[in-house]
Amino acid sequence: MSHPQIDISSVYPVLSPKELISNVVPLYKIPNPISCEILHQGINDSYIVTSERKKHLLRIYRKNWRSLLDIEFEIEALNYLHEKGAHVAYPIEKNQGGYITEINTPEGLRYAIITTFAEGEELKYKNIDDAAQYGKSVAKIHQLSDDFISNHARYKLDLKHLVEEPLKRIKLSLSHRVDDWVFLNNYASVLSKKINESDSVLLDYGFCHGDFHGWNAHKHREEITFYDFDCCGFGLRAYDLAVFKWSARLRNKENEWWVPFLNAYRRVRPISEYDLSFVDIFISIRHIWLIGLHIETASDQDWLDDSYFDREIQFLKQNAGL
Repeated sequence: MSHPQIDISSVYPVLSPKELISNVVPLYKIPNPISCEILHQGINDSYIVTSERKKHLLRIYRKNWRSLLDIEFEIEALNYLHEKGAHVAYPIEKNQGGYITEINTPEGLRYAIITTFAEGEELKYKNIDDAAQYGKSVAKIHQLSDDFISNHARYKLDLKHLVEEPLKRIKLSLSHRVDDWVFLNNYASVLSKKINESDSVLLDYGFCHGDFHGWNAHKHREEITFYDFDCCGFGLRAYDLAVFKWSARLRNKENEWWVPFLNAYRRVRPISEYDLSFVDIFISIRHIWLIGLHIETASDQDWLDDSYFDREIQFLKQNAGL
């Protein structure tokens, strides 16, 4: 009995490691690369490139996720931090100069970069030492980037990026949940008003990682090396701190993690009480951004069901004191 062939299109193709090590990796200043293996598939795809001497990380950006200017900003920031002595996974230059490779894929143009590999392991947070060390390392990134300026345009970590654009995507997904949309839209307006009415002169503004949620870092020989600066940009430092507290709150670890994190941060770099008064506001803003991100990047949106929105909106209602 014969069976008809069925054609199924690919929603989100992963590029071939074999072709990447043959056609992309040799473009970079990596002596004698041996292998290329997929490490993580997410918003962007990450591969481990192994050479005779060390490992590197190859990142393939999602189609239409970041512009060339966005990526050039990220590379400039990483090089600046590396030159200042920060522990970051920094970019590897191409043999002919530059850092970004354009790849024509079946789905369209995608960009690639290669960075050093952050040796070590993710923090376990089995005691307060990890939270404290993370806070100390975050403070160093802020301290060393205080004078950073860029020649490349990139979105700001402002209300447009964190609230207004995500709300446009969320509204479409909540068309069948009118009451939830009304709550979310009104709550976002309240949060935005508080930020807009702040005294911006008194707030700490500068380069932010944008995703200091407690990970995106490896610990090796008592040093923490940060990687994945894909969400970086200029913004209020209170937002960067809020991302850690947000992550701790999601895991019911806020009481355990936040104080040692903040105390360690302040031993390296001052942060005012006025800045800290906006951290809880930014926790809710971060969560709104995350919902919008999920809607934007989910290749298969079956998991964005009512149970998902029940859970995420309940988190926001709890933050709002409802």
